Amino acid sequence: MLTVGNMMKQNALKYGGKPAVIFQNKTSSFKQLNERANRLANAFRSRGYQKGDKVAVLMKNNAAYVDIIVGLSKIGVIIVPMNYRLVGREIDYILQNSDSRGIILTAEYESELDSIRSVGELDTVIVVGGTSNGERFDYEMFLQSASAEEPDVEVDEADTFYIGYTSGTTGKPKGVVISQRSRILTGMAAAYEYKIDESDVHLVAGPIYHAAPWIFLVMQIIVGGTLVIHETFEVEQVLADIEKYRITNAFLAPTMYSFITNVKEEVKAKYDLSSVRVLISAGSPLATKSKEDILAFFPGVDLHEFYGSTESAITLNIKPKDIENKERSVGHPFPLVDCLILDDNKEPVNQGQIGELYFKGPYLLDEYYKNPEDTAASFYQGYFSVGDMALQDEEGFYYIVDRKKDMLISGGVNIYPRDIEEVLYTHPDILEAAVIGIPHPVWGEAVKAIVVLRDGATMTEKAVIDFCEGKMAGYKKPKTVSFLPELPRNPSGKILKTSLREQYWEDEKTKI
Repeated sequence: MLTVGNMMKQNALKYGGKPAVIFQNKTSSFKQLNERANRLANAFRSRGYQKGDKVAVLMKNNAAYVDIIVGLSKIGVIIVPMNYRLVGREIDYILQNSDSRGIILTAEYESELDSIRSVGELDTVIVVGGTSNGERFDYEMFLQSASAEEPDVEVDEADTFYIGYTSGTTGKPKGVVISQRSRILTGMAAAYEYKIDESDVHLVAGPIYHAAPWIFLVMQIIVGGTLVIHETFEVEQVLADIEKYRITNAFLAPTMYSFITNVKEEVKAKYDLSSVRVLISAGSPLATKSKEDILAFFPGVDLHEFYGSTESAITLNIKPKDIENKERSVGHPFPLVDCLILDDNKEPVNQGQIGELYFKGPYLLDEYYKNPEDTAASFYQGYFSVGDMALQDEEGFYYIVDRKKDMLISGGVNIYPRDIEEVLYTHPDILEAAVIGIPHPVWGEAVKAIVVLRDGATMTEKAVIDFCEGKMAGYKKPKTVSFLPELPRNPSGKILKTSLREQYWEDEKTKI
């Protein structure tokens, strides 16, 4: 049976005292992890929790997250991982929408929980790191109150593993229902695609509540490798732990790679980074210049970039042998994934033409929770789409042109911001760039670039626009440029273009 619980039970016997999780200099073996997971599962069972009940999780990265992922999956209790940057009303919405019965959180978020109205509807509140509230449970005491024996619950691979909520940048977050089978198969295929096995040590530096770090965490548990978990992303801590624990592979979002490759040379020189063998990126497009920087920083590493989503896991992946000679491509379909590119009439486009990307495979969501309308709208004849535009070249390589919602139309011409951003990233003084459309009285929309400069660099609006001359068609050139100290991003590293559009759209509308 393809369930996390079955995999963990087997690996506890197989790997026993081998390190499974390292967090803040404390190590748990596979045997210890399995026993802690069993205790958590049995403690919830003693409170009447049954298969299908939901427990939300609100915390930064923590070793307890692995207990929870394994333990609750053993009894079919559905995990609802939450973005720890959410505030009261946003937390309240997810708790209500997901029908969560309990919550596990770290002490730093207790005050946020106290501010919401639905807290009274939760029958179990467990605090990692202790609690002064007598009605709540201390996490360690909760675990120790129960048996370490395997729980006697039949969990099927078709049962729901977790409900992951989308970032909600274009509306209310949607609950993405993911089965046990889906994520076990994703983990197995990822281990195959990225050549990961029990000898590997994986760094978890991205937020576990997000789909990609979750997937690679599960992958490493499945193969019997070791997880090194960081509470939050800190550049020098990443470099130090690569040396200390001989980390071999990591998933990092593009902004994380940017921070790493821009550290001062004397900082980089302090650490031996030679153990790193495989690096993986996703979350937003990895600019060509960023790829070059990563390969220069980690010589000889296998660098992969994949395209995926909360709903689909990994859809496309470009391998190291192609990443330098297939500029901007996200490669071929991930194992067992089938892709289509369709026009607005749901007809296949010709090779080289742009259309909406649809895909199907064993890693897809089951549905959007309590949202049949969006579920139906996202599927077409068994294929699923998140609304991204793509094309395929004559060798079968796929290219994500842009988000459908990010496309702008100027003078009746479709303009894809990523084309312009790729050019801006090649300027030595530009660290980050985002391109959006803003209102224009004649053309409908005009191209605007928002730029973050490297430390110590100075540029004018004219210099940025002049740099684009001859590197793109005239209609694509930015008409205006603004400079920011940093771009707004969600915790998974995606640039929040919705926030940028809201800000600059209103500014321009007042001028028209």
